[in-house]
Amino acid sequence: MERRRGAPTRLRALALGIGTVGIVTLLGAKGCDPNEIGVQEFGSIQGNAIDGRGKPLQGAVVSVGSLATIRSNDDGSFLLAHIPSGEQVVSASLGGYKTGTVTVIVRKDKEVAAGNIVLEQLTANP
Repeated sequence: MERRRGAPTRLRALALGIGTVGIVTLLGAKGCDPNEIGVQEFGSIQGNAIDGRGKPLQGAVVSVGSLATIRSNDDGSFLLAHIPSGEQVVSASLGGYKTGTVTVIVRKDKEVAAGNIVLEQLTANP
């Protein structure tokens, strides 16, 4: 059986983990630079969940897609932190109410006001 030059040495180096060090060194610093293009920027969204009469809704589930989900406070207020910059749709829902939504523009390191998200109470069928 004929041995190829270089191949067994390289395979042994990779098997021992020697080649991995070079890969980590090459990718490590550049891949973690926050100034590199493609690194996500984040901000936060604050607002209130209220009913159609302006009453605060405690415990409403407020979310931005699958990125973040919280419940509104006793006074209906909420704060969603670490939300990616750009256009985001905020929705609020609570049993017995129609889901309310609002669209906001999140900016890097800023808190944007979503205002009041109104949830209309469902009516019973006659």
